[in-house]
Amino acid sequence: MKPTTEAAFEATIEEYLLTHGGWHKGSATDFDPQLALTSKDLFSFIRDTQPSLWQQLEKAHGPALEPGLLEAIVKAMDTRGSLDVLRHGFKFYGKRIDCACFKPAHALNSETLERYRRNRLVVTRQVFFSPEGNDSIDMVLFLNGIPVATVELKNRLTGQTYEHAIAQYKHDRPPTAPLLQFKKRALVHFALDSELVYMTTALLRDKTRFLPFNRGHEGGAGNPQHDSGYRTGYLWQDIWQFDSFL
Repeated sequence: MKPTTEAAFEATIEEYLLTHGGWHKGSATDFDPQLALTSKDLFSFIRDTQPSLWQQLEKAHGPALEPGLLEAIVKAMDTRGSLDVLRHGFKFYGKRIDCACFKPAHALNSETLERYRRNRLVVTRQVFFSPEGNDSIDMVLFLNGIPVATVELKNRLTGQTYEHAIAQYKHDRPPTAPLLQFKKRALVHFALDSELVYMTTALLRDKTRFLPFNRGHEGGAGNPQHDSGYRTGYLWQDIWQFDSFL
């Protein structure tokens, strides 16, 4: 039986990601709306994948290390963009620090594969995204503490559709909020219900342009039936699966 509330729809998606998709459950209280990242997961990734470098930096900087790293990565994302930082890392006192590990095109060795598998994908529900306000976004998807996607979802059984989610993004989600600033943090924003998915990369209030992110059906728009019972089930079962998402 399909969930009859928006929260239950959220829970259905989250449960699949946690049990099948290779994701971890995040806590909204760990997210810093001013910096627009989750430092706990970022530091864990750096320690796990670059232990020698972490030890060197810890010895050199002591208790000033973590605040210094945050300042450096925020500056890098604000100037170069979060995608470039995820791909190429950032510099801290002359040392390059990786923020993610990706599969190369050629065959992997065991060490590279192990580092790749240490990427931490986190799904967090009801994230309070603004330093000034109390509004929350339904879901945020993180890679090693860095936000990659935001999600507003609606349940058609409550009389709301993806169009209400789009309106929410246009009118209730200020693009000046650190999490939502174009290129600097979240890279894509999804508006979806059980039938259709739309997405955008730039929130521009009324000028925001959402594009369909659907598979097409019988030569036309929309989506075919899906084994999950939701026509949009491909989004969280296929697109957001660990390897596909990365």
